[in-house]
Amino acid sequence: MSKDFTQDEEKHRPITARELRKAKEARERRKKNTEQTREVEAEKREEETLSESEIQTSDTQQHEIPTEPKEKALSDEQERAVQQELETAKEEAAKWKREYEENAELTLRIKADLENFRRRARKDREEAVKYAAVPLVESILPVLDNLERALETEISSEDAKSFHQGVEMVYRQLLHSLEEQGLSIIEAEGLEFNPHEHSAVMEVDSEGVEPGMVVEVLQKGYRFKDRVIRPSMVKVSS
Repeated sequence: MSKDFTQDEEKHRPITARELRKAKEARERRKKNTEQTREVEAEKREEETLSESEIQTSDTQQHEIPTEPKEKALSDEQERAVQQELETAKEEAAKWKREYEENAELTLRIKADLENFRRRARKDREEAVKYAAVPLVESILPVLDNLERALETEISSEDAKSFHQGVEMVYRQLLHSLEEQGLSIIEAEGLEFNPHEHSAVMEVDSEGVEPGMVVEVLQKGYRFKDRVIRPSMVKVSS
């Protein structure tokens, strides 16, 4: 009973100022310890966060290190591709330029050939019209030759003289008609031999005559307009 009384007495006795001060100091120590613990934990968490950030940064940098060379390699590859395309384009342009120049030159040649063809065709048409009567005239030349031979025969009677005059009249009229169409006799005797108008049958010695001169006409030659249709058959001095 004495012990219970002591405890009750102890429980209900007044708290002294010293005890209050100790209790306050104890609370402050606990509070301070709690704050220090929190600060330590915060610093620890911050260090862990920094470490993780550094690790991530390091990993990122490690992963990004090959990025620049890869991009550079890709850029070099693209540049080579562009350069190759440029070279191909230049070759194509040079090829098209050569083909254009060749086609232009070919076009000029074709135009020149066409113009020459037109000129020749026009000339052929003009000559065809101009010399259309040549075949007919050539077929009449033997008639003239026979009339000339008839006129060279000797006249022995009056009847023959009248016949000779009739033949001569026919010859002159026929020759005149042919001359109006463009026929002309090629002069030869006494002239220098011209291979374009004369046909040498034989060479003869002629005193006082220079070599290469026509000394006698055996058959007359004829020219129709400006074309020789039959050269003169002649003797030439040697």
